[in-house]
Amino acid sequence: MFKEAKKGYDVLITFDADLQHAPFTIKEIIDKLATNSELDLISTSRYLTYRFWKDNTKVPVDRYVTNMFLTRTINEIFDIQITDAFCGLKGYRVRSLPSKMDHAGYSFPLVFWHYVHQNGVSIEEIETPIIYRIDRRSRGEWKTRTNDYFQKLESLVKTENQKEIVRNFQKNTLVQITEIIDHYTDFPIYTFTDFFKMK
Repeated sequence: MFKEAKKGYDVLITFDADLQHAPFTIKEIIDKLATNSELDLISTSRYLTYRFWKDNTKVPVDRYVTNMFLTRTINEIFDIQITDAFCGLKGYRVRSLPSKMDHAGYSFPLVFWHYVHQNGVSIEEIETPIIYRIDRRSRGEWKTRTNDYFQKLESLVKTENQKEIVRNFQKNTLVQITEIIDHYTDFPIYTFTDFFKMK
């Protein structure tokens, strides 16, 4: 994907193939990149503002809280400030992209945010609506995937001190997510900032 974009294109737009992105946001992304030539990346966020309240969308609690805690971990480890690390709808200035990124699958965002951190890619977040078409995963699935994410994060950091920080985040995150899922059947959805204000 990145390699192909390098063949004479200025902007790349990515979105997931599961019908969970609002197409009208693409125009907003293109307009932002067109008006700011210094900006490298537009990353969309479902939790930047309260638009999801207006949309009245049912959000699987396990996906929501997993995203919240992993996004916070990514921010702290990679020294970036985002509110939704796993939204696939993004606009990239092609000049800022690597020619190749040898990773695919669910942990691709972790590899990409590591690249952003390592290469000083400039970011702006804009809101996009929440659209969910698949209900809550089983406990075994979300726990397995969350552990996989943390193992990938641990492989990306270099020092033993950083690896220990990731392991501590992993331990605490699994406990906190489990407590939330066990005690709330209809968990309220907050913006990223307000979610951590309430903790």
